[in-house]
Amino acid sequence: MIGRICVRFGILALVGTVCFSRLGHAQSQGCADSTPPSLAPVQETKISIVDVEFQGENPLSDALRAKLATNIKQDHLWVTPEKSDSSWIDWANYPIRKALNNQGYFKASVEGTPYLVRALPAERLYVLSVVVESGPKFKLGKMRFASASETPLVFPEALLRQQIPMQEGEVFNISKIRDGLDAIGRLYGSKGYIDATPEPDTTIDEEGSRIDLLIKLDQQQPYRIAKTTFLGLGANAQDEPKLPQKIGDLFNSALWQDFFKDNKPHMPSDASPEKNMQMQKNVRDGTLEITFDFRPCPSTQAFDE
Repeated sequence: MIGRICVRFGILALVGTVCFSRLGHAQSQGCADSTPPSLAPVQETKISIVDVEFQGENPLSDALRAKLATNIKQDHLWVTPEKSDSSWIDWANYPIRKALNNQGYFKASVEGTPYLVRALPAERLYVLSVVVESGPKFKLGKMRFASASETPLVFPEALLRQQIPMQEGEVFNISKIRDGLDAIGRLYGSKGYIDATPEPDTTIDEEGSRIDLLIKLDQQQPYRIAKTTFLGLGANAQDEPKLPQKIGDLFNSALWQDFFKDNKPHMPSDASPEKNMQMQKNVRDGTLEITFDFRPCPSTQAFDE
């Protein structure tokens, strides 16, 4: 259409870092007594927001503004000595920006100005003054999916489309897109693609107030289970959990999530995939060795070969 201005705009900064917990990268869990005794505790100053004042007009309803103000005042904010008190402002503004993004104000900006009310030895009390520039309200335009490589998409585009709970013409909602990307990650994880990453990109139609969404999928390779090992369970208990998959199966993250839920009586009360399930990948042959470590202080790290 002649006269229509379309620009490209990165969405990753708004959606956030796409980190899917498909059990492919267990996080390292430190022991309670593992902190070196020579390290002195870091002195932090508590930031308490006693009031949030919205200046001027903005599209948020009175009820939503009141709810956001309450949530911000209840948040726990801290700063370390090397940081200025104002370093927390972006964090405090985030819920407001998120609310605007979820109502279609994709390019909204939020500026917060802190006013010190009282300074105590370990606490600073502030009033936060907020100015909102909402910008135009956008709707979802076209949505497409593409492989980031020459490899065809593993799943039909129609199935991928179903994972994102938005239809063309609806208000562009960042949270729904984030939820959809998580769902796509789980879908790929169910077929062994534990390293697959969807990367969203947008094209903004300023005149039509619409945003086209292209999701490029870096699919990587699928992984099959090569070995499972249990550590830290008694001999009798080790025989009781029924594994949801066998050697040679394509790894299915959803089944292993259910495995922990279904076998709670046979595991420590705080057991979880993130804490107790370690996965060692062999990239060359596309296999996984899974270790269930229920010892008091497991070393949960993933390694690529």
